[in-house]
Amino acid sequence: MRLSARKAWHDAFYIPKDDALARARTPKKNADEKGPKQPGQVYSQGWYRNLYKETEKGRVLSGRKPLVTASESLKGGSDFFERWDAMWRSRIQAAIKTLPKPLRSFGAIMYAPATEFSAEDCERVHEYLQNEFFKALDKDRLLAMQGKRIVRLKLLMYAAMRHHRDVVFGGGSTLSGPAAISRFLYHLYGERLPSVQNWAEHWAADWDKMLGILDNMERKALAPVANEIGLMSEEQEGVA
Repeated sequence: MRLSARKAWHDAFYIPKDDALARARTPKKNADEKGPKQPGQVYSQGWYRNLYKETEKGRVLSGRKPLVTASESLKGGSDFFERWDAMWRSRIQAAIKTLPKPLRSFGAIMYAPATEFSAEDCERVHEYLQNEFFKALDKDRLLAMQGKRIVRLKLLMYAAMRHHRDVVFGGGSTLSGPAAISRFLYHLYGERLPSVQNWAEHWAADWDKMLGILDNMERKALAPVANEIGLMSEEQEGVA
């Protein structure tokens, strides 16, 4: 059994209050003491048991085994990194850093704890979603589209982002239909969607396109994380 890439992304940046790493992230009173440079960054100082083998030249180090294993980490508790050491966190974070900025921001707002993403991340994902959405539109339709509808489509993208996060992070959407989506846009942006009673005719196709783009972003964003989890699982089996 492997941990999901979504949960790994979240837990790589989540540190319980009473965890030693949480204390490491607390600002130091003494300016000379060193700590993590920024929130979410952890040191790669893992806790391992050294493994040795006998050779003609004597006893040599053959590998290291985590004091808490990947399989043990899945036996209980909501935060698997409570049982994995800092090296595992740093490897997931390193995989995330290989992604282009829009996909890093996507993962941050979709999976990371709320303290680990910013308004800039939201806007970067929104801009990417806009570009992909309008790029795929028929040129004649785009030229004929009224400016007001373009504005509403851009706002609808925020609702699509919220919907996607609710589904992947919380297990269900708080935007449970066209009326809820329209209320969401009104409360946050002062704009209601017209013709929500005819959602299927006026908005459903564009909404589905937005969700499709977000699904594609998710596949790309989680790929290196899933790959790193696979590598760690293979390494774990090799030293078990």
